[in-house]
Amino acid sequence: MKDLFHCCFTSHDEVLFRNPEDAGIFLNLLALHGYRDNVDILVDAEMSNHIHNSIYSEKPQEFMWKLRISYSRLFNKKYSRRGPLGDPGCFIKRLVGRNHTSSTLSYVGRNGLHHGLAPTAFGYEFCSANALFAEERGIVVTPALSSRADIMSAIPRRYDFPDNYVMDENGVFLRTSFLATRMAESYYGTARNYLFQMNRPTGEEWQNEQMRDKESSPIIRLTDLEPLDSLEILLKNETGKGYRANRLTDMDVCMLIDKEFVPSFGVSSVYLLTESQKGRIYKDLSMGMHLPDSQVRRCLVL
Repeated sequence: MKDLFHCCFTSHDEVLFRNPEDAGIFLNLLALHGYRDNVDILVDAEMSNHIHNSIYSEKPQEFMWKLRISYSRLFNKKYSRRGPLGDPGCFIKRLVGRNHTSSTLSYVGRNGLHHGLAPTAFGYEFCSANALFAEERGIVVTPALSSRADIMSAIPRRYDFPDNYVMDENGVFLRTSFLATRMAESYYGTARNYLFQMNRPTGEEWQNEQMRDKESSPIIRLTDLEPLDSLEILLKNETGKGYRANRLTDMDVCMLIDKEFVPSFGVSSVYLLTESQKGRIYKDLSMGMHLPDSQVRRCLVL
């Protein structure tokens, strides 16, 4: 029997996505696995070191395992890498109650905001925030690829997909074509309420609302779903004070490494660099560009 779950997996020591193309590959796999395994995907968010999604599934653990394996294989092939990608295990929490569910869906949609990667929830590219109530909010996205032949050329050949799946100009499935948006929207009721939930400050009222759900379930707090940052940092970012437009993201740093530094050593991937070579790049990025130590280590896989 299918039920609602929130799923998350992390990667503390290396990034999951080195560029937008990687995030697109993951999103395509999310859509394809969802269709193949009869899993409804309500919302999603892809960060450099963790991912979130809320799904309606019979076997969420199995679904996430298959998804990670498929993505790891493509990532490993692309970057000449070996072994499992990301931290062991996966966080899975059953969602019970309308307010519990809407709170979780909102946290997922606000992921980029909470991590200081966008000034608002709708400014982060790699999440589903803009897919919900798109028509009511005046968002029109025209697909670039809609024929089966064009789409087949952009995905692994072993996957099937329904006719309503369409892609953008980069060969990435449009979220509005595969997400269970109507199911997700039902927890908000109206586009106006959705906008309110996506812009309201985090506080005790979120928890009080969850306590009104008739079914008993532990309160879902922001820190339950965002284990990588402290609550103080998350709340600061939520106000927009933690966002800096000129700050280099993990993707920015990875693309700098992959395009400028890696080729200079005559190799095709950061995973083929020696420790000595990584050390020289680390010195340039950490000391020369004054980038955060943890970010440089994550992007260099140190």
